Order: sequence, then C-alpha cells, then structure tokens
Amino acid sequence: MKLGQRLLVFYFLILGLVGWFVLDLVFGQAKPLVRQSAEETLVDAANLLAEIVASDAANGEIVITPALRDALNRYAGRTPDADIWGLKKSRIHTHVYITGPAGTVLFDSRGQDEGKDFSRWNDVHLTLQGRYGARTTRSDPQDPSTSIMYVAAPIRDQGSLIGVISLGKPGRAIEPFVQRAERYLMLYGGLALLVCLLSGVLLAWWLSRRVNRLRRYAEAVANDQRPAPPVFRGRDEIRDLADAVTAMRRRLEARAQLEDNVTLLTHEMKSPLAAIRGAGEILAEEVRDPALHRFTDNVIHESIRLSDLLDRLLAMARLEKLESLPDRKSAVAISALVQEWQQSRYSLLAEKQLEVSVNEGTLLAEAETLKLALFNLLDNALRFAKEKTTIAVHVEAACLSVDNTGPAIPDYALGRIAERFYSLPAPGQERSSGLGLAMVSEIASLHGGSLKVENTPQGVQAKLILPE
Repeated sequence: MKLGQRLLVFYFLILGLVGWFVLDLVFGQAKPLVRQSAEETLVDAANLLAEIVASDAANGEIVITPALRDALNRYAGRTPDADIWGLKKSRIHTHVYITGPAGTVLFDSRGQDEGKDFSRWNDVHLTLQGRYGARTTRSDPQDPSTSIMYVAAPIRDQGSLIGVISLGKPGRAIEPFVQRAERYLMLYGGLALLVCLLSGVLLAWWLSRRVNRLRRYAEAVANDQRPAPPVFRGRDEIRDLADAVTAMRRRLEARAQLEDNVTLLTHEMKSPLAAIRGAGEILAEEVRDPALHRFTDNVIHESIRLSDLLDRLLAMARLEKLESLPDRKSAVAISALVQEWQQSRYSLLAEKQLEVSVNEGTLLAEAETLKLALFNLLDNALRFAKEKTTIAVHVEAACLSVDNTGPAIPDYALGRIAERFYSLPAPGQERSSGLGLAMVSEIASLHGGSLKVENTPQGVQAKLILPE
C-alpha cells in the first residue's frame, strides 16, 4: 500500500472513530437536553399556577372556585396554533391536577382522577415533605413513548403548605423537538464529516504528490542519471529532505569521482613500479661498487614500499564501496589464520626473535575480510613489538584481541590511531602507510562491530569486536 493510501486510511479511521464518538455523545444528550428544557419550563408554570390557586385559599384550605375550574378547563382546551421554529403546536398537552395536604386529588384537568389518593406519587409525596417533587410515569408500561413527565409546586397560604399543584408533559409532545434536533445533528455532523474527508483526501494527495516527486528524483540518482533537483514551494520537512538528498548526491558524486581517480591512478602506477623494481634488481646484480649498490637497494626497497601502499589503497577503496557484507558469514578458525600469517612473516619474526601464541577459537564473520583485518592487526603488533617477546592472540565469544609488548601509544594519538594515513614511527623503522588500522576499523563497521585500541601495562592491546 502506498504512503498516500496509508495516510488516507489512517486519517479515515481516526476521523471515523472521533466522529462516531462525538455523534454518539451528542445524540445521547439530545433527548435529555430537550427534557431538561421542558422540565425547567414546567417548574416556572407550576409555581405561577400555585400562586394563582393560593390567591383563592380560605381558612388555610384550597378552594377550587368555579371560576378557577372553568379557567383551568378552558386552558386545557385551548388551540394555540403556534409555530415554534417550524413545528406547529395546535393543542395544549399539559396535564394539571391539584391535591390537598393529604394527597387527595381536588382538581384534574382531564376529569378522571378527582378524589383519588396521589400521596404516594413522587411529585406529590416529595413536595408535601418540602422537597422538589418530580416523576416520570408510563401510561403503558410496555411503551416508552407513553411516558409523562410531572413537575409539582407547593401551594402555600401565609407560609403554610396547604396543597400541591402538578403539571405533566407527555413524551409525545417533546418527541418532535428531539427528532428535529437529531436530524439537524445528523445533517450538520454529516456535512462536517464530508468536509473533513474531502480535506483528508486533498491532504493525502498533496503529500503523496510531493513524496512521489522526491522518490522519482532519488530513483533517477540511484540509476546514475543527473536529474534536476525537485523544486518545492514552502519550507517543510519534504523540502528539507529533498535538499539533503541533493547535497548527499553531490557529495557522493564527488567521492565516487575521487575513488575512481585513486583506483585508476593506483592501477596505472603498478606497472611502472614493477618495471622500476625489476630494473633495480637487475642493476643490483651488475653493480659492484658498494656506494652504487646502496642506491639500487634503496630503489628496490622504495618500489616495494610503494607497491604495498598501492595494494593497501586498492583494498581500502574496495572496502569503502561496500555498504554491507554479503551474507557469507561463517565460523572462521583464528588459529589457522595466525599460522598462515606466521609462515608469510617468518623472516621478520625470526629477525626480532618473536613468538606468537593463539588459543583455539572461532569468530562468526566473512572469511576474507576477517583475514585482512587479522593480518593488519598482527602486522601492526609486529612493527612495535620488542625483541624476544610474544604476540598474544586471544579469541573469546565475539571478541578478538591482539597484544604485543612494546612502547605505549601517546595519549594524544589514541583517538586518531584508526584514522587513514595517520601513523606513529616504530623504533628503528620508517612510518607505515597509516592504512592498516583504518582498514580494520572499516571491516569492523561492515560487520556491525568496532575496533578498540588501548595501552596495557606491558604494551598495546587491539580488540576487534564482531557481534554475532
């Protein structure tokens, strides 16, 4: 799945979850909010009627006068013909009844419950106790739409509670307002979701378009083409990434050109050096003058030294072109490699009377590059080891260490010892090329490991750590 599609799916998922949660919350609150508004209106109306009824009280008792009864009956039969925000109201739905101090119904606007005992209904019961009284009752217990909400208000005469007046509002009268509110919420919520979805599609298309331009540019660079860098308006992470890719491309091109030139130069120099060395060896056989013989020996020695330097440069160039090692790692026996190195350096070891010790062990690594790293570590130890000492090679777990007895590395050089072309003079010898430990460090990095060189009480220890 492409990046733009993933962004769009993720955006739709988040938006859908948030939209569902918000709409569910709002729909869940729509009916309670309408009921709360209706209840607040009933409270005001009940208290108003309570004061009107109290005005006719006599001797601390409620008196339902013919005028009051007639007025309440006319109220129940009115046809308001009201237009409430687009909803028609053509009749009075409010149910009114008045009870005495004992909870007996004295007046019922429906004319059905007069004389009945309502003292156990919450609206009457709580109000007679001096508390806020309200209740919701279904006329048909199985039908939620038949619920009626009642709100009561106390009737007082000179501060004494003489009765209760209750107003009831059927749920059917409130339901049209609830449905209209839900329709509006559905309409505007749907429009909001649609706008958000369209915005998400536009955003995903815009991001995908910019990323695809950058991807095509990177692919063209990878195919050795020279495309013009993409131009992005605005300053954001994608433009910064494009600038970084362009800068990386230019640096890699410059580095590749330099490496190619070095490789070409070293290859071209090997043939003349071989010719110079061969000519020097022929002259050395013909020259009898000791003074001239020193010159021929110097020509041969320097040509060998230059040839070794070129070989190291070529090996370093090949290592630097590798991004990672091929999947050819295997368990390599270190003792066998050390013996091979001893045979190739037999004369040098004999000249300094050096011994080499190695324990039995293996390292999981790429064989050829590990051999190159080990040979360079041993060559370095050989250069600096004192005469009649031992070079110790030890393998344990994923660590290979090479110890030699000799001069310590100065503190100022410890941090630079693995830099290319940086070397220290060995006692009685010329400076080396400075590429040996640099190659070891590069090989360690290709294996995902590291090279650590430190002083010991007897000399120097180099550790090659290759994670398994």
